[in-house]
Amino acid sequence: MTVNLTPNPELRSQTTALIAASRLITIATAEDSLAASEWLARVQKLRRWVTGIYKDARSPLVTAQKQLIAQEKALLDPLAVAERTVMAEILVFTTAQAEAHRALESATVDAVLAGETPAALLPPAEAMTEGMSTRTTYSHEVTDLRALVLAVAGQLLIDAPATKSQKAWLIATCQPTTQATLALLEPSASALNNLARALRADLAVPGVQVLTHTTLVARS
Repeated sequence: MTVNLTPNPELRSQTTALIAASRLITIATAEDSLAASEWLARVQKLRRWVTGIYKDARSPLVTAQKQLIAQEKALLDPLAVAERTVMAEILVFTTAQAEAHRALESATVDAVLAGETPAALLPPAEAMTEGMSTRTTYSHEVTDLRALVLAVAGQLLIDAPATKSQKAWLIATCQPTTQATLALLEPSASALNNLARALRADLAVPGVQVLTHTTLVARS
């Protein structure tokens, strides 16, 4: 596959000309504003042209990338399944082996304390190849989002002035903990943006401000 990476001189020329023209634009009259809007229309038309050209140029590369990713996935996914299966088998065995060794150690200590001759305590047989060892990692899973939100809210409010009954209700309902900090919660930008687009100025969620951004758009 070959891709033509030579820059298009016409695109470069038009881009350079429009950028140079932008430095001369000042708006003091309606005519100036009209001329500037015509410049904007030319820019947006050129942008669509540039985007279309490079989208077409990237198309074979995108297709090839998808094919390569699919081929890689077809090889790695079955390997990952097989790897997890064998790994689980090894962990079951080595865990049982370690537990049996600890039980034998305990029995040996008991025998010595009882004045008996303990059985020979041999180290566990090597169960994994050199360079491989077990490692425990920790992650999380949110099983009750409402409980998490209540815990964070309760921790934020726990030091606020309140009666004993109010504080007791807060503790019983929210179960606050010093670990439940505000950093555990993250607002959903997509959900809030959808609300803002749907409700516009009527959006009324505490802690959220409606922002507006006005641009000029040329009809194609």
